[in-house]
Amino acid sequence: MIVYSDRRRRVAPREFLERLIRSFGAPRHDTLALLVETGVLEAGVADALCPEEDHQGEGLAELRAAMLDLARALRGDADRLVSARKRLAGIAARLSPEPVEVSEPEGFAFYALYPETYAEAARRFLRAEQPERAMVVGLRSIGTTLSAVVAAELEAQGVEVTSFTVRPRGHPWDRKLRLSPELRAGLGQGGPVLIVDEGPGISGSSFASVAEAASEAGVPDDRIHLFPSWDSDGSGLRSERARAVWPRVKRWVVSFEETFLDTGRLAAAWGGGGLRDISGGLWREVVPSCRDVAVQPQHERRKYLLERGDGTPLLLKFVGLGDRGHRALARAEIQAADGFASPVAGLRDGFLAQEWVKGHPAGSALHARTAEDTGSNWSATMGRYLGHLATQTKGAARFDDILAMVRLNVGEGLGGEALGHVAWLERMRAAVEARPAVAVDGRMLPQEWLRSEAGERLKCDGLDHHDDHFWPGAQDIAWDLAGAMVEWGMEPEAREALLQHYESCSEIRPGARDDGAREVLHFYEATYLAYRLGYTTLAAETLGSGEDGCRMARDRDRYAGLLRAALERGA
Repeated sequence: MIVYSDRRRRVAPREFLERLIRSFGAPRHDTLALLVETGVLEAGVADALCPEEDHQGEGLAELRAAMLDLARALRGDADRLVSARKRLAGIAARLSPEPVEVSEPEGFAFYALYPETYAEAARRFLRAEQPERAMVVGLRSIGTTLSAVVAAELEAQGVEVTSFTVRPRGHPWDRKLRLSPELRAGLGQGGPVLIVDEGPGISGSSFASVAEAASEAGVPDDRIHLFPSWDSDGSGLRSERARAVWPRVKRWVVSFEETFLDTGRLAAAWGGGGLRDISGGLWREVVPSCRDVAVQPQHERRKYLLERGDGTPLLLKFVGLGDRGHRALARAEIQAADGFASPVAGLRDGFLAQEWVKGHPAGSALHARTAEDTGSNWSATMGRYLGHLATQTKGAARFDDILAMVRLNVGEGLGGEALGHVAWLERMRAAVEARPAVAVDGRMLPQEWLRSEAGERLKCDGLDHHDDHFWPGAQDIAWDLAGAMVEWGMEPEAREALLQHYESCSEIRPGARDDGAREVLHFYEATYLAYRLGYTTLAAETLGSGEDGCRMARDRDRYAGLLRAALERGA
């Protein structure tokens, strides 16, 4: 089923780099943001220049040198920031104008993966091994940045470092490395070989492919070192080759907990206090009225409740490193200023801090049955909120992508016979493509709306689901309208009230209200349900017979029934 969204994009490398150069010294673009963005470009350019096998031509060598400069600057060497800018300016003049495909490093964006943990792993390696020279190999994509951090740490301590990046190819569970003769020979020219990436993934074969290449070049096992984001003995990896490699070589891993929690760094950034982990569904212990809400723990961001000395708790949530974090901060501040979200305390180390507001979610077991928490009584708040979002346009809806998702999820979730009720969606193409995509909320479920003890009605978790690695991405605001109607179980009267409130607050162009959402609403109700059916199906399969697996199966069955009815009505 289709659940994840493809966030790859094509960029003109020269324009990308020129924009990056202009951002040197900008308040929002710190050294870490520059390093992450340059790593994105390095990976994209390397993939474009190395379609069959990896090599290190002049342009790639210069990009790698600029990355090492930025990584040294991240350690506090200001002169290397000047050097990086000069290198990048020279590279920009020679780059092809042809677009390259780039992708956002998910670890930095969603999974609280920090360069600092790799820098500390490199320091531990240095203390233990004390090498005079080393080869540092980064696995694209995120390994471009992580390997630069490791290489810079070694270089700063006087180690002679050679570094390049590679892209293992082939089936995800059986990746193979294709190197130019020069790179392959270089692996065996003495010194340890450090292999750097996030992961391992399900198979571990990407790490294994580089370790095998080093072995074939004559590097003994005791000089092959893995730098993953989490440790494993290798026994659970799908790749037989990875299971063989993993226990033979040394691994250097430093966790988020060691770096940010055990040291007190995360709490200290906000003035100190006690931290309570509420990630992975643990927030339900703090909001027990939501104990029956289904959660896929692996998909939740890191978040903590900070109990400060003055008695005002803060919610700390990871929203991404670099520019992504600043975008989330800006959206949170706007939502708070407009009265839709709790006040913002700031952004540090990729964590956004907002005041923890006491109250009751609209969909809690304690309050969902009261007259105050019906869809009708929340429709004015939701309509005003969605009118606010409708102005944040992000291009056009991708009709073919939507239809492909619906067809696959319907076929897998409802069976082949249900596909006969999908044809009517095609007739909506012109109406759908005529409307803009916007930065939707994507999470209109009742438990994401809070009624505070002071009577405020606030939206939770509304910052970046239009830009994460799941569906829907940027989408027609009708996606959120349909989502609210589905999740709140709205009857016709409540649906009409929501639409009227939205239309009265929307302004898609100066002086022009959005009166076209009605035309596509049924289309988006079906597509919303198809996505939610896919998501809950895969979550239920992954979580198995545990409590959350059973809750996801419960929700899956509900979405299946609603989707079948929506398709039949449309047909």
